[in-house]
Amino acid sequence: MDIDRLLARIDPQALVDRVDPEALLGRVDPDLLLDRVDTDRLLSRIDVDALIQRVDVNDLMARVDVDQVIGRVDPNVLLERVDVNALVDRVDAQSLVDRVDPNPLLDRVDIDTVVDRIDVPKIVERANVSDIVGESTGRVAGSLLDAIRRQLVSLDEIVGRICYRIVRRDPRTTPEGPAALVGPKTQDERGRGLIEGHYAGPVSRFVAFLIDVGVIFGAYTVAVSAVSFFVVSILGFSFPDRAPVAGIGVFLLGSWAFAYYLVGLVVAGGTVGKGLVGLRVVSRDGSPLTGRQALIRVVTYPLSFVVFGLGLLGIAFGARRQGWHDKFAGTCEVYEWGNRSDAALPAPLTQWLDKRAGHV
Repeated sequence: MDIDRLLARIDPQALVDRVDPEALLGRVDPDLLLDRVDTDRLLSRIDVDALIQRVDVNDLMARVDVDQVIGRVDPNVLLERVDVNALVDRVDAQSLVDRVDPNPLLDRVDIDTVVDRIDVPKIVERANVSDIVGESTGRVAGSLLDAIRRQLVSLDEIVGRICYRIVRRDPRTTPEGPAALVGPKTQDERGRGLIEGHYAGPVSRFVAFLIDVGVIFGAYTVAVSAVSFFVVSILGFSFPDRAPVAGIGVFLLGSWAFAYYLVGLVVAGGTVGKGLVGLRVVSRDGSPLTGRQALIRVVTYPLSFVVFGLGLLGIAFGARRQGWHDKFAGTCEVYEWGNRSDAALPAPLTQWLDKRAGHV
């Protein structure tokens, strides 16, 4: 038999048309067929891109049961695979904030509840509010004190120049202060006149004197009132009618004033009034005051007030601003603000004084 001639006479299409596919597939064993399929080879021949392009995604999603899919997802495993940093980097925070309407959010906030839950004492403690307030208050008080001192020094310069003109003293030839305390620099970088260590003028010394008088009489009055109340009201003691109360009072007041000045000079080189105004008593050469000088200065201090206060004229007209008590003790008073940056005259006044130095 000629096989090739036989096959040539067979009509394949007619043969296929006579095949019953249903009966043929019914006789196929799927398990046996799958066992004989090379899966890797089959997948390698599949064009994945072409396959995806032929898939109707919308139809596929419509047939997916989302709830069932989500129910089978393990959130912990999913979160472990999420790169949080990369996710945050891709978020446009500004756009997110712009899309938020804060009014409904704020309407739902109970302000009273929020305030009640705030631990104010703890916040104050952690913020050191007391230290901040204390520092701010001290800074304001220091600035106010510096402003008052500058005004007093300005008046000292003006009054001093007028006094020098009366006695025909050239201010350019008079020393500004002890050589040990006054440097060659007379102005700072802002053109303000430096006055640290210069001889104190009459206005500042007079204001310091008034403050000291107020402190002496005020402290004495409070102390006497307290002692009198204790002795008379608590102990029931009464003074005799002819007791020299006035003489005792004058003696006690003088003793208190003597101790006030002496202790202040020995300990701090000044008194409360001098400290507030920014003055200090030093030796004539600028060295610190000795105990002997302090004692002589206090003892001779009343002499400057006798004979209508002639002993005080040297403070206004003298070259070194010395009263009689300063000359007896070999002392002088100078400005001392603790080398503060504000221890200077205003620049306009400094320039005016420099211009008027040869005429005032």
